[in-house]
Amino acid sequence: MFKKLFSLLTFFLILFQLNLQSQTKWKSKKDKIVIPFELTHNLIIINVEINGVKLNMLLDTGSDKNLLFSFPESDSIMFYETRKVKINGLGNGESLVAYASNNNIIKIKEYVDEEFQILLITDRNINLVNKLGVPINGIVGASFFKDFLVEINYQKRKLFLYKDTQKILLKNRYIEKLVEIEDDKPYINVMSKTKNDLDVNYKLLIDTGLGDGLWLFENDTIKCQNKYIDDILGRGLGGDIKGKKSRIEFLNLNGFVLKEALVSYPDTTSFNQLDITKGRNGSLGGEIMKRFNWFLDYKGKKFYFKKNKLFDEPFNYNMSGIEVQHTGLTWVSEKIGFANSSNYGANLNNNSNKSFIFDNAAEFKYKFELKPVFEIYAIRENSPAEIAGLKVGDIIHSINGKKAYDYSIQKISDLFQSEEGRIIKIEVQRNGVIMEFKIKLQKIL
Repeated sequence: MFKKLFSLLTFFLILFQLNLQSQTKWKSKKDKIVIPFELTHNLIIINVEINGVKLNMLLDTGSDKNLLFSFPESDSIMFYETRKVKINGLGNGESLVAYASNNNIIKIKEYVDEEFQILLITDRNINLVNKLGVPINGIVGASFFKDFLVEINYQKRKLFLYKDTQKILLKNRYIEKLVEIEDDKPYINVMSKTKNDLDVNYKLLIDTGLGDGLWLFENDTIKCQNKYIDDILGRGLGGDIKGKKSRIEFLNLNGFVLKEALVSYPDTTSFNQLDITKGRNGSLGGEIMKRFNWFLDYKGKKFYFKKNKLFDEPFNYNMSGIEVQHTGLTWVSEKIGFANSSNYGANLNNNSNKSFIFDNAAEFKYKFELKPVFEIYAIRENSPAEIAGLKVGDIIHSINGKKAYDYSIQKISDLFQSEEGRIIKIEVQRNGVIMEFKIKLQKIL
């Protein structure tokens, strides 16, 4: 009897401590915290502040750790209680050296965690800005989701944190889905159908840090369909992730049926170093998750969702075969009219990417801006791009007559996924020479 009473008291003490800890993270006078986010390549990017320095971070339900792998060049960050560790990352690279740091302060609007744990990765080759075209300094993982109800509204591009879980959920008619929380990461069971008309249930990691919609791990029972393309599926901390891309008959998420959804099968070398949870068959990522709005209740081990206006968007993929990355900045000049003064001069501001220079002879005023440079870093074998003669390392000069720097990587990606049979004119710079190519988008899957 005494042992039972002691256990019960211990349970309530732990529960009280956890509740007290969660309350200290809530700095808002309201019952709701609103956090805007940017959605790029189906990934959620949020503005945070760590130890007083402003950063852009990827919000990732698939990561049990918080990571920082790049820093603003103009800032330095103080970290506390660091110790050296080794970590494995998705990709074909080797394990990485990192520094574990405790008791840092992260601020995301009125959410403040003063005991924020983070892994600092000092490998300078890791920089997701190259692939995404926007600066990503790191990853906010599981610790963000533990204490409060989190709403992800993909339509509004906003996150909402709620203090009162039950009060909010009772007001919203969402589908309820039981989840398993293992090592601080959420897993759900999803039904699918193969080409052989067999129903299969998959245990999937819910992974907002994955841009693709669905990843499956091949084994004795899970096999890629005969129709597929070899592709670069993404980029992890360990390097590029290669694999097969195909389609699945349908995916059934509690009655919401997604037909002909794209599915990727990563090479075993891309994940064999990782500690894969027993029974896990793959991941459910952003391309599918964005078609729903979500409430994530980690404490109750339940997720709630309903489809949104993005649900019926087609599952498109890159039909050009070109993978583009950001490879630096260049100065671009534009004549914007006559100057008011005949004196030669310049107005430079170290905090801006613009300057104005006056031509004394002609009295023209020029605007100079720093613009992105885009490079082809990979080309799919037998793709329209390879057949046309484009090569890895080509610097993109223009696309369809429009200067490359007037695009973003997201817009280039959208163009390459746009319409089968579409002709894309691309000018590239190769060894100092401007060359023109035409590619015809070809749908294989």
